[in-house]
Amino acid sequence: MEFLEYDFVQRGLIAGTLIALSTALIGVFLILRRLAFLGAGLSHSAFAGIALGFLLNADIHLSTVIFTLLIANLVEFLTRTKKVPGDTAVAVIFSSGMAVAVIILGIVKGFGENLFSYLFGNILMVDNKDLIYSFGVFLLTLLFLVFFYKKLILLTFSEEIARVKGINITLINHLFVSLTALVIVASIKAVGVILASSMVVIPAMTGLILANSFLKSLLFSSFASVFSVIFGIYVSFNYDLPPSGTIVGISLLLFVLSFLLRRLPLK
Repeated sequence: MEFLEYDFVQRGLIAGTLIALSTALIGVFLILRRLAFLGAGLSHSAFAGIALGFLLNADIHLSTVIFTLLIANLVEFLTRTKKVPGDTAVAVIFSSGMAVAVIILGIVKGFGENLFSYLFGNILMVDNKDLIYSFGVFLLTLLFLVFFYKKLILLTFSEEIARVKGINITLINHLFVSLTALVIVASIKAVGVILASSMVVIPAMTGLILANSFLKSLLFSSFASVFSVIFGIYVSFNYDLPPSGTIVGISLLLFVLSFLLRRLPLK
């Protein structure tokens, strides 16, 4: 366990655990609300926010957060008020985000040197600023679930009943997609733009497969996500493997094992 002696490993483990918990909790709601593809759309839009930060010579983290928040709320607005199908809206921002990023890549000089780190991430390279952001996102996730848990569950399973009960659906939906955007930006540091949505969806799906209640699905999802990050960092450090691919690979392995476990005949 000598790898725990290194400061960058300690920061990676702490930030990775916080990110894993945030993505797992949000991911369960995303899947049940049939918004799993939103994670992929927002992660690719975040890449455009990263590119804009380089173009404007602004703080990369801030530009990514602001741009992703705007896109997330734009998708929600189009879906709710303009009656644009959700998958269509996400597909548009998915392609548009990458298109904007590619155009800016052709304009900004020197961005290519950092391209790999943003596309695939590296949890072992987090600094104190990333650590603070990860904690802030985790805290916001907990507060959101504490204050809106019952309303969010009702909204997830029956939007019509939620509307009849007088729940402010518009407010909760915008808060939810905004929180999703913040979680996606946090996960980019861990596994990069390309794999960010995997960190949100795969552990959550594992939890939903194994659990027989909603609360257990949140617990199993959180365990699968945290285990993937911690064991992924351990394996990547000791065998010199890319942390992002290792984390997602272990997460995928847990998903496959959970799927096979559920298919075993119960005696």
